[in-house]
Amino acid sequence: MILGISTTKSAVIIAETKGAGDKFVITAIRPIPFQVRTGDDLVELLQSLIALFDRKGAGSVIALLKSSSGRFGSCLEAIKGEAMVELAAAQRGLRVVKVAPQSLKKTLGCAPDQKWRDRAGELFNPDGKHRNWSKGATGAVAVAFKVAGELPGLSNLQSCEAEVRLSMTLIMPVMLSLYCGSACNCFQTGAAENPCQCFLCSSMFSPQVM
Repeated sequence: MILGISTTKSAVIIAETKGAGDKFVITAIRPIPFQVRTGDDLVELLQSLIALFDRKGAGSVIALLKSSSGRFGSCLEAIKGEAMVELAAAQRGLRVVKVAPQSLKKTLGCAPDQKWRDRAGELFNPDGKHRNWSKGATGAVAVAFKVAGELPGLSNLQSCEAEVRLSMTLIMPVMLSLYCGSACNCFQTGAAENPCQCFLCSSMFSPQVM
């Protein structure tokens, strides 16, 4: 099974799929809503992802749509959600293949002036009947389709451990600010009310622990 995953500002979208090419089938689309107000929100998301991977992840490969950078790139919430997906996958020993959005036009056979999301809708939800179909679901299904078709030829497919360490290193300042924060924002995140929890959460995401 390929689990296609896309993150948005308010949800992690998971598309459960099987088969490849003409035999590619979407078996379910599951959104996991989340918000990022305190560190506890990210811990709750992590636990939800781990629980889902325990049920659905055995023997699966995760196809993860990479966050975009630049002026019109992904929002901070989506980037944090992506990091939680990678961390949950690492804890469950699942492989992660990250897919750049710009690579999907060729994979989906887009016309020169066609957006890949529009093409994905034509291919995978032409009658609009898929439950939970959304912009995020479009990305999750598209990356699952790409990885399903290329998986046999991915000789250098890596476990997600190295990817997680890199991603978590890049996002560490943001996450530590959420969990611990400065003397000024500790009170805003609620960390001051529970310093033990703050310490444990920040330790969980340290490079030494991973």
